[in-house]
Amino acid sequence: MAISYTPMLEQYREVKSRHSNEILFFRLGDFYEMFFEDAETASRELEITLTSREGGQNNRVPMCGVPYHAADNYIAKLINKGYKVAICEQIEDPKQAKGIVRRDVVKIITPGTILAEASLPDKANQYLALLYEEEEELCLTACDISTGECIWAVFSGSSRTNTVCDQLYRLLPAELVLVGKIDGLAAINGFLGQRVPGCATTALAIPEITFSADLLEQHFSEDLPVTQTAKAAVNYLLYYLHHTLKTNLSHVNKLVKIDTHDHMVLDASTLRNLEITRNMRDGGRKDTLLAVLDFTKTAMGGRLLKKWLEAPLLHPGHILRRQEAIAELMNKGAVREAVRELLEEVYDFERILTRIEVGSASARDLAALKTSLAVLPDIKAKIQDCQSDMLTGISNDIKTHVDVTNMIQTAIVDNPPFSVREGGIIRTGYDLELDELRSIARDSKQWIQDLELREKEVTGIKSLKVGYNKVFGYYIEVTHANTGAVPPNYIRKQTLVNAERYITPELKDFETKVLGAQEKITNIEYQLFTVIREYIKERISDIQQTARQIAQLDVLLSLNEAAMRYNYTRPGLNQSRDLLIKDGRHPVVERLLAGEMFVPNDTELNHHNSEIMIITGPNMAGKSTYMRQVALLVIMTQIGSFIPVREASICPVDRIFTRVGASDDLATGQSTFMVEMTETAQIIKFATANSLIILDEIGRGTSTFDGMSIARAVVEYIKDKVRAKTLFATHYHELIELAEYSKVIKNYSVAVKERGNDVVFLRRIIPGGADRSYGIHVAHLAGLPKRIIERAQQILQDLEQSKNDTATGAVTPSREAAASTSANAAISLFSSGIADELLAIDIMTLTPLEALNTLYRLQNKAREETGRL
Repeated sequence: MAISYTPMLEQYREVKSRHSNEILFFRLGDFYEMFFEDAETASRELEITLTSREGGQNNRVPMCGVPYHAADNYIAKLINKGYKVAICEQIEDPKQAKGIVRRDVVKIITPGTILAEASLPDKANQYLALLYEEEEELCLTACDISTGECIWAVFSGSSRTNTVCDQLYRLLPAELVLVGKIDGLAAINGFLGQRVPGCATTALAIPEITFSADLLEQHFSEDLPVTQTAKAAVNYLLYYLHHTLKTNLSHVNKLVKIDTHDHMVLDASTLRNLEITRNMRDGGRKDTLLAVLDFTKTAMGGRLLKKWLEAPLLHPGHILRRQEAIAELMNKGAVREAVRELLEEVYDFERILTRIEVGSASARDLAALKTSLAVLPDIKAKIQDCQSDMLTGISNDIKTHVDVTNMIQTAIVDNPPFSVREGGIIRTGYDLELDELRSIARDSKQWIQDLELREKEVTGIKSLKVGYNKVFGYYIEVTHANTGAVPPNYIRKQTLVNAERYITPELKDFETKVLGAQEKITNIEYQLFTVIREYIKERISDIQQTARQIAQLDVLLSLNEAAMRYNYTRPGLNQSRDLLIKDGRHPVVERLLAGEMFVPNDTELNHHNSEIMIITGPNMAGKSTYMRQVALLVIMTQIGSFIPVREASICPVDRIFTRVGASDDLATGQSTFMVEMTETAQIIKFATANSLIILDEIGRGTSTFDGMSIARAVVEYIKDKVRAKTLFATHYHELIELAEYSKVIKNYSVAVKERGNDVVFLRRIIPGGADRSYGIHVAHLAGLPKRIIERAQQILQDLEQSKNDTATGAVTPSREAAASTSANAAISLFSSGIADELLAIDIMTLTPLEALNTLYRLQNKAREETGRL
């Protein structure tokens, strides 16, 4: 037999049936209540008390609730745990309702659509991304609903899944919507699990999606996608936003294509390895290039700086515009300091505009918007005499929005309360009717005092008092001892233990007037607030454009501040595809050195006589730091920044590739070596002659023979086929002989100073290859026991003696040397008969079966040469 619930619970169940995937926050009075399974889930996840409520037919149902004024914090906790929340409100006036008040869902909050200020990162975007695939075209589109930014790109070919993963790492979306079938979904999910673990996924089936009109053209008037796949993807994204937020969203009005023709491409591995905006330790900003350069004063500027670093410019003309603006600011100290001080008054009005658009803005948001806009005339005046093209453009494009500033200033009090439903937000003098009602409410206290004195005199009851409570309203209270003196016009209202409470016609009329005035005050204030909000909504697009200009100005000032503080130099740009750095410094590492000077180094890469630098030398001596340093200096140059060098001339590169470090990809079951080879294969596939490649210790994840063979083959392939500028660090000293066969390969090493058994790493990159790794010395520094170090030194001496004896044909009686035949073979690999075969193999084109057969043949030949048949 079906349970018959109360009318309210039946209403709840009906709404819940349409929102089975969300936790339903059901508004009842001053609380959002949850029932049934939602109550059990919410009480557990939010750690709040689970109670119950009579549900009908003596049946109690689980229930929990949170105060509506504190709901944002509870919602944020649920969103962070991967849940979605549907907000159900009253949608009719209770006074007009016949029966139970109608309620319905007014918005759905998901990880990608949450707008609560406390839940959003200040200096980073919070993207909702969507993937849609059709006819081997994979479209990625994303929107930061808190700022209104919307982007898109289409990828095709066999590498489209990898390219999309690179973009997802850059965007770090809070939520990814998947529409229809995605061929590479398993790989994408694996990547998200490892690199973007906080991303929630939502699947949409295409038959579920219907459009009342073309949302694309409703929101955007320019830069519209051309392909049907892209158009459909952006439409699906807009549909999802409208479906969840259930509002106009007119602030989503700028659509930008992710264009690799205008910006350097940085894949996920490079962004991670170079720690440009997130460190590898915990994914935070600390010890990143972003942290070093970020002196922005506004959240808008902080977000833009992050975008610049993740998408450096390609065209020299665009880079020069930024450089010239920074250079001009350097020469105008008074202007620079004045504008930076003014920017401290600017709130994140880009996001305030969004809250105004969706109807969640408070009066405090309007006050913050007023404060932000009020400094615009001064900012514009300070930079209007600047001569550089970029600063001139910013000055021209900043609108002062004096009308909005004046309206808010005239209407909204300076320190308004948080709630817009409880009054106290409109200034005195703004509305005549409101002022009259306030006068009534304000004078009520004096009227009550006068009434009390008058009644005491008329009745002679000295203990009489006039009071008020929310349940019974206004009353006259008389103790039981004095009830005999109560006049006949007193009407008994309430009996207490020690007194009686009365009402009079005069007091009842006053109560109606005063309480009606207070209710009218609240309603009028809210209506006036909504009128102001609508006035601002009509101007959102123009104010957004100003916000973008303020963000650019903030970033230019930030890069200028970094250059001034850290003694950066303006790099030159060339079109000869050269990279020349003199006394370059690592921008992050030099900031971490406490009381120690960073050792600068030179770099020269070109396509004439120094295309590939093979760098050998001890571990821990600074090879990796040096190579990362070069890459970071190029990135800084291409965002228009000054850089830590004495002098530099750099030709913009189209991509930077890095293969550094060692890590397993446990999510997909790939070993360290497999990850290494996969990343190397991607570099070989996509690098061009205009790219910069950073390779650190290729081949170390496998045996000596295999690793050395792969390392040499990779270098040769880059030299012959790719021709990219390359920094190649290796512990295989045998590779230095490659410089003998090619004029574009140069050997470099890290300078070492030996004092007896002590070794000092000088951190200086010098011409010439190294002949030792100093691995035992590094092991000693790492704290290995003395016994192990001494034994390692003994074994090393035996191996080196064995090598010398093998070279001279002498017979070595040493037991240790006899046991190290395989090591000797490794040392002499490239002088053996195997070398010719290895050099002739194009390993990048071998099938797995061919590779196994080749390896089997070479192994047999190695056995013959070493006598180990």
